[in-house]
This record gives sequence, C-alpha cells and structure tokens, in this order.
Amino acid sequence: MTKARNIADLLDANGDVKLASLDNVPASNNASALTTGTLPNARLPNNISDGGNSGTKVALGTTAQRVSTTGQFRFNSTTGLAEYYDGTSFKSLDAPPVVSSINVTEVDSQAGGNQTIVITGTNFNSGATVTFVGNAGTNFNASTVTVNSVTQITAVAPKASFLNAQEPYGVKVINTSGLTGTLASQINVDTSPSWQTASGSLGSLGEATTANVSVSATDADGDTVAYSVQSGSLPGGASLNTSTGAITGTLSGVSADTTSNFTLRATANGKTVDRAFSIIVTNTPNGTSRSNAIPVSKTENPITRILANRAESNGSITEGVYWFSTTNTADTTYVFPTVLRNFNSATWLMIGKNFRPHAYKGENSDSNTSGGNSSANNSAHPRSYGLIASNSFAKVTNENLFSSGSNDVGSANNLGTVHAGVAIKSFGDNVFTQVAMCGNDNNIRYLTRNDLTDKINKGQNPANGLYEDNTFYTPTSGSDYMFFNTRTTANDDDTMRLGLTGNNSNTHDTHNSGAEFIGTTWFRDGSDNYATSNSDNALDGNNGKMSIWVK
Repeated sequence: MTKARNIADLLDANGDVKLASLDNVPASNNASALTTGTLPNARLPNNISDGGNSGTKVALGTTAQRVSTTGQFRFNSTTGLAEYYDGTSFKSLDAPPVVSSINVTEVDSQAGGNQTIVITGTNFNSGATVTFVGNAGTNFNASTVTVNSVTQITAVAPKASFLNAQEPYGVKVINTSGLTGTLASQINVDTSPSWQTASGSLGSLGEATTANVSVSATDADGDTVAYSVQSGSLPGGASLNTSTGAITGTLSGVSADTTSNFTLRATANGKTVDRAFSIIVTNTPNGTSRSNAIPVSKTENPITRILANRAESNGSITEGVYWFSTTNTADTTYVFPTVLRNFNSATWLMIGKNFRPHAYKGENSDSNTSGGNSSANNSAHPRSYGLIASNSFAKVTNENLFSSGSNDVGSANNLGTVHAGVAIKSFGDNVFTQVAMCGNDNNIRYLTRNDLTDKINKGQNPANGLYEDNTFYTPTSGSDYMFFNTRTTANDDDTMRLGLTGNNSNTHDTHNSGAEFIGTTWFRDGSDNYATSNSDNALDGNNGKMSIWVK
C-alpha cells in the first residue's frame, strides 16, 4: 500500500477486509464472489508483499489431502517437504544430499556375507536410497538402507556384489525428491588370493629322495602372495619356500609309508585363504634291517635293485651288511643278510665265505643238530643263511666289517674266521654275470658266468645227491683253478665245495690235504658229519679260507 489509511477504510462492519481497499481489486467484487469461487483471476489480489520477518504460513496437509490445482503451493506433512502442483504432478522443493565420507574403503568380495557401510553427510531424507557406482559403468543398489539421521545413513550390500573390475566404486545417495549426492572413487575391491592347486594329495615321494613339488595361489589385484604352514607339518626333511610355494628338501627315512597332512595359508595384502594338502612318503627298503630287506624278483639282479633303492652307483655303494628278500625261479622267497663290497670298479655280493653248513640243511630248535625244520626262512636255520658268526647265529651288523680280526666278515683280502653264506638258489636263474673268488693268498680270481648258477647250486646242496664235478675252470685272471662239487668219493667221503686250487689234478686223493688249496669250502676228509664237526679249527692254516662273490 502506498497511502496511509484508517482502519475504517480497510475493514467493513463485520471486521473483514474490504476488497476495494486491496491493491488493484475493483470495489465491485465482494465477499460473496470470493466465497463461491466465482471471482475472476483478474480480480484476485496480486503482487502481495509480506513485510514480516517470521515467514508466511502456507497450507499444510498430508499426501492424501492434496488437491490437484495448477499452481497450488503447500507443505506436505507426509514427506516433510514443501511442494507445488505443475498441472501434471506435485513437485517437492528440496536441497540435494551431500555425501562427505564413508567408513569402509576396501571390500573383500570373496569373503562371503554382507558389507555394512556407514555414510556421513547432510540433507539425508527418510526413504533415501543408496547406489554403489562402478568405475566401469556397472552399478548396484544397497540391499537395505537405514536413514539414521539427516547426517548419517547405514547401507548394507552383499560383498560378492563388489567386482574387482569395477573398482573403485563411488557412493550415491538419492533422496525421495529425486535429488542426489555422489562421492566418487571411494571403495576398492581387494579379494583374498585364490588357490590354483587343488586340495588333497600332492603325490607320493620315496624316502631319502629329493622332494620337488609346489603349490600356487594368485591374487586378482596382482599383490604378492606369501605362503606359510598354518597347521600340521610337512614331511621330515622338507621345507616350504614362503615366496614361491615350492616344497623341497631331502626326505627323511620312514619305517612304513607315511602320510603327512598339513594346511597351507596363502596371504596377499593381509587377505588370507587356507587349503589342506598331504604328501605320502613311501618306505623304500634300503636293506639296513630285516624289516627293510630289499625285495628282489626272480628276474632281477639284487645288486641292481639295491643300488636303485639306495640311489647309489655301481662300484661305489656304501659297503656293509644288507638284508634281501629274494624270489627265485621256483617262486620261493628267502630273507637273509649278506655283504656288499666294491672292487674291480664294480659292486659285488658275497655268496659264501669260509666253510659253512650246507645251505639247505634243515634245523630244529637246537641249531647244532641236524634234521627238523626245513623252512626257507633264515630265522629257522641261522647257520644256513646270511652271515654266520662263530656262535652259529646270523651276524647282521657291520661291526669290524673290514678288520682283520676274528669277526671280519666282509673283507675280500682279510678273510678272518667268521662263516658266511647265501644259497645261490635264493636268486632267479641267470641274474649274475660273473663270479670272483678270493683265496687265502688274498688275491681275487674272476670267472665268466657260463653255467655258474647251476654249478654253485649243486655245489651247495648235498641233498640233491652226489655231485662230483672234477672239471677245473681256469679263471679269466690268474693261473689257478676253480671247481664246484658237493663231495668226492672213493673209499671215503671228502666234503668240499666251491674250491680254489693251484693243483689241476682231478684224482680223488690228490685233494685230501688243505695245504693243496688256495681256498675251499673243503671241511673234512672221510666224513660228512658236519653237524657235530663244524669247528672253526677247520679254518686254521690254509684250510677253508676263501670268499666267493658275484655281480
């Protein structure tokens, strides 16, 4: 208003504002026209100016109380926002939300479960939604959204929804007015490393062999993967390379096949994943005890087999006493110890040393008498198989093996007085290629195999009846002679087998004296009663001292 007026000019008798007193409203309009809604727009008040400082109150009502009149302006008590009707729909008046920060900036998408993220900002409305904006254009919405206040929202989404290829993710808040606020490039996806090696057994490895197996895990972000043993233990002698995942080392010996179970952990940038593995270490018989006897088939050379099992080379085996479990051509198995030595650039196995009882002699519980148990197992007749000590029992240690004392059993040059022997029949046919015989002069003679197996077998076994072979075999080295028989007969029995002599006469009585032999298993002139006459005194002087080797 531009003029000062009296109250009487503004109000009628009822106290109502006179329309004619308002700017630009003709006096012809009246209250009745306003009440009925027939007052033309041109006659309504316009350019109203509110000079107060408290604000102008507009119509207030719920969404259900809306009246769709174009240009209508009101406050919606349901949404808490002022709104107006544009002739088609109601438009809310709102300030856009502002996203200031979030409390989670890294998600492990492979960890499983949900990720809870607290969003801080301003102008958050009840009913707002949250969208995670992928850097490569793939977005997804939070599964649940809680508007805690106008400055805080709690959003929850499955961890698996965050894709490594879409990192870093932005966070968008959408108010019910449709106005949005986004905080870009906030969430990185850092997954746990992934195992490339399947769980379970990593294989079977022989004892005393070099392990060379490995496990592998990769990280999607290219982070360095480190490995560690989380539980259990690796096989003895093996170690884990924490950088490469390689399991290496010389495996310890085991008495039986042994499975080592262990769990390995792969770690990348603090994220871990575990996987269970196992390695079987197999017992490879090495011949050092009866339980570790070297198994030898009827077609195998026992020296070849023990060298393979022990990973040693021909001519350089660790010399000593070793156990064998051999199967012969008749499929009979024998278990026994014997000596292996290296000479003439090869490894040799001892068949016999000095006089000993016949290899096939059955024995009862009294080992000094004949008859009884005829089992092929050397534990049943300790004087017939393996290394025979002077007390008639099998000698299975390498004590004083190469000494010149009375307990020497292995030396080719220092024969000693201990008895030792292995039946040639313990092995398959034709598995040996050469024989060597060392006499009491400490010299070794070599003979090509030919029919060696048959002759030694017959020479060892009087149970087959009389075997008298008066043929003398000239060694490939030296000028002495070898002969193979069980006994010779004339008017008496002379027990001798596998002899070595410088006298090539084949008449019976020319070989009655031990002095005639460089070495022989000859024992007694005129008697075959070795069960009561097997004294070590037979080895005195030149009698009996000879070792026989095969390869």
